[in-house]
Amino acid sequence: MNGKTWNILGNYLRGRLRCAEFALTNACIAKCTFCNIWKQQPKIFVDREKTLNAIDRLADFGVSHVTLTGGEPLLHPRIIDFVARATKRRLNNAVLVAAPQLLLRGEMPRRLEDAGCDLISVSFDSGDPATMAASRQIPNIMAEMARAIAAVKQTCLKTMASVLIWNENHDKLEDVCREAEEMGFDFISLNYPTFSQSDVYELGGEGINLSREKVVAAMEDAIRLIQAKKYPIINSPLSLRNIINYLKNPATAQYPCFGGTRVLFVDWFFDVHPCMQLPQVLGSILTMRESELARPACNACNMSWYRDFSMLHGGLRAIPALCEALGGNRGLIGAGGKAAGRRRG
Repeated sequence: MNGKTWNILGNYLRGRLRCAEFALTNACIAKCTFCNIWKQQPKIFVDREKTLNAIDRLADFGVSHVTLTGGEPLLHPRIIDFVARATKRRLNNAVLVAAPQLLLRGEMPRRLEDAGCDLISVSFDSGDPATMAASRQIPNIMAEMARAIAAVKQTCLKTMASVLIWNENHDKLEDVCREAEEMGFDFISLNYPTFSQSDVYELGGEGINLSREKVVAAMEDAIRLIQAKKYPIINSPLSLRNIINYLKNPATAQYPCFGGTRVLFVDWFFDVHPCMQLPQVLGSILTMRESELARPACNACNMSWYRDFSMLHGGLRAIPALCEALGGNRGLIGAGGKAAGRRRG
């Protein structure tokens, strides 16, 4: 195990393990039908020195994995500096990409590799080029994605197709997974449709206005695909069943969400939120104390990554989730740790 993996395990054993998403900018090339961030004005790019300080503070708080997101994080001119600082602090790190053509500029995959990036996560909504181009409003996006993934494969970086369950794929998940695997992605993650209450991170729209019955059916299909081991889907079947229970009857969800305690969202104003969906601000990452990262467990929505990771923090109830994470390339320990293991930590 390398330094990043030891950091994850050490923080977990000390009861301090946290994960975070850090949005570096609200600028974005994509104009997605289920996100309004690209419409926001003015465009904001986080300050370099403040961001390096914020990454240090996240590490000091026990954050062991950070996803750099946006908007479009690759539009930030200092993205390599931020990845390098996360690596220096032994943070497993991923960069989320909506516009794959950005990976084809300026030897970006090699620069990310040299900075210690562990995972490139690329939005992948459909295996149909026309549907992808329409959903993201980026012409030729599939052709550019194929070129980008081929370029990334010339490095040690791992790639993940980030698949949102929405109107155009909820009943075609196997087709989407097949296309993602044929494209060359190492992992596939499924994200559950949700509407945001936040004015900063605006999610919603007709594209994800699915009935609960359709979302449940999609998740049951996902469980079958995972159990068949046909595709490298990292979602936890245990977490999927927990969300299915939540959607059928919120009171029957066995595992609550620890957003704001174990999982954090930091926006481009450096404000810390329990998650991307909620408007509540816990404080500024630049000034707050670790003791302020405490709030009651939540059962208000079905937001994927936050609830998935929270399952590792439920006392004795966490044991099945932890065994699943350690045993089958699932989630943070599987996808992130495996990617990190091929490079210097």
